[in-house]
Amino acid sequence: MRRITRGELIGAAEKRLGPGYWLDDDEIGEDAPVLEGHFETLELRPGLTLHTSAARDLQSLRSGHVLQPGIRILAVVGGETELSFGHRKLRLGPQTLDPAERSKGAMVSLAEPDVFSRRWCRGARERKVSLTLTAEWMDLETSSELADFARSHLAYQPWILTPKSIELARQILEPSSLQPGLQRLRLEGRCIDLALEALSSLARPEPYGTTLREIDRRRLVRLDELLHSEEVLGCSMAEIARTVGSNTTTLQSLARGAWGCSIFERLRAIRMEKALGMLVRGGSVGEAAEIAGYGSPSNFSAAFRRHYGFTPSRARRERAA
Repeated sequence: MRRITRGELIGAAEKRLGPGYWLDDDEIGEDAPVLEGHFETLELRPGLTLHTSAARDLQSLRSGHVLQPGIRILAVVGGETELSFGHRKLRLGPQTLDPAERSKGAMVSLAEPDVFSRRWCRGARERKVSLTLTAEWMDLETSSELADFARSHLAYQPWILTPKSIELARQILEPSSLQPGLQRLRLEGRCIDLALEALSSLARPEPYGTTLREIDRRRLVRLDELLHSEEVLGCSMAEIARTVGSNTTTLQSLARGAWGCSIFERLRAIRMEKALGMLVRGGSVGEAAEIAGYGSPSNFSAAFRRHYGFTPSRARRERAA
């Protein structure tokens, strides 16, 4: 997997953002690797810009730049990231500490230029899609909710990463063998669909997970702990609900409100994350398949590829490199 030096990173960032990109650790040399993986920024059409990142931090530091006005839409579908727009601080991703936050995307409006920064943590990984939309591209109506949002500096709207939006983000992140022109068309279509998923949240009430009662938040934390444990294997839905102190209907509603998916879908994603961890540590595909709950390594490999966008064998090779 490609390693990117401080000098390469700053050069690439200033090429796409203009002068002024900074890293707060001056002791890191220009030739020192700071990032491992891949990131890219593409202007798909005037006013619609895509930034993708599938990378691992090799240093602990903070980076930043002044961003121009526009609406930023973020979907983190792997690892976690800690960032800020002006005073607005966000922590996103399926590995964040608060289970109620793990399946949320974010939408932030910059009505004027402001500082964006990201906190790096050595060893941390992220798989992130970020879209920038300008007011001109959106052709805003003066009285629309979207126009009001765009005019409000640092306005923030969380949105649920549904299975559809997660799949769109993964398709955007995965490599393609299409010709460049066709690939841009493919990406533009996926990005528009993802933007619509996020923008539609402005017309809906605030996501359920932000208004949880304390008892339901405790149930959700206990459910997440249970789903990450081996104790859950072999349990029925009724047994899971009793363990958490709820009933199956209420618990399914809590799961969908917080994570945008059913309890089983959440468990399947967690087992797949554990399988990836086994591969990262050098385990075999067969061992990873067993952890994920698949009796057939070939079926596991197909499901793993659909989930992450790359094969288990590639995961072993690249993470051993």
